[in-house]
Amino acid sequence: MKRIALIFWIVFGLAPLLRAQDLDRFVPDASPAKPKLEAKPLVVDTLPPMASGYQWISYRGKAQIEDTGGVRNCSFFVVNRVDSILYLNVHASGIEIIRVVCTPDSFIYVNKLTYQYYKGTYAPLRLLSRLPIDFQMIQALFNGDEEKLPKHQKYSFEYRDFNAVDSTRSFFNEMIFKDLDHVITIRAALKNIRFEVPGPTAIRIPEKFKELKL
Repeated sequence: MKRIALIFWIVFGLAPLLRAQDLDRFVPDASPAKPKLEAKPLVVDTLPPMASGYQWISYRGKAQIEDTGGVRNCSFFVVNRVDSILYLNVHASGIEIIRVVCTPDSFIYVNKLTYQYYKGTYAPLRLLSRLPIDFQMIQALFNGDEEKLPKHQKYSFEYRDFNAVDSTRSFFNEMIFKDLDHVITIRAALKNIRFEVPGPTAIRIPEKFKELKL
């Protein structure tokens, strides 16, 4: 397999579909200053329980990807109808880079910079990542459901900075993924967390795009 700098690795279910040079088109050569992502103290007694039992969740955020090639930043938008569909939009400087739609049976990926797409099962992602990737795992990643995430000595998942969304539930504002094998750390800071508000889940593959063989 080619050595590819992985931008949105397992955390966003894209292993390894987006190349570092794609994102480099939208960021300066010098590494940008790191956003402040320090976790606030978690005071359990004052927080409502972690959100659960919802059917829809959506949020926006900014991700910082750090690997041996430096530091890169991009933004993302997630919409999840629980146990049904998960939509991910990744963009930089206001330009959409990739769009992904996951269902229990399929994984669709469209790269608008390379004019490529993948539409199929999760089998190639499991082979490339050596992790049991499926819809439930990707959904668990974006919902902070650590009990459903695999335990692996080369990967770590962490959720921090819990805050009350309303008087009845709280949610994390930061998630961190580390791939020790490829020396990659992804920090994602969330905002505009919304429950029970349906969002976009559509994806279209333009005719001129070429199928990506994994």
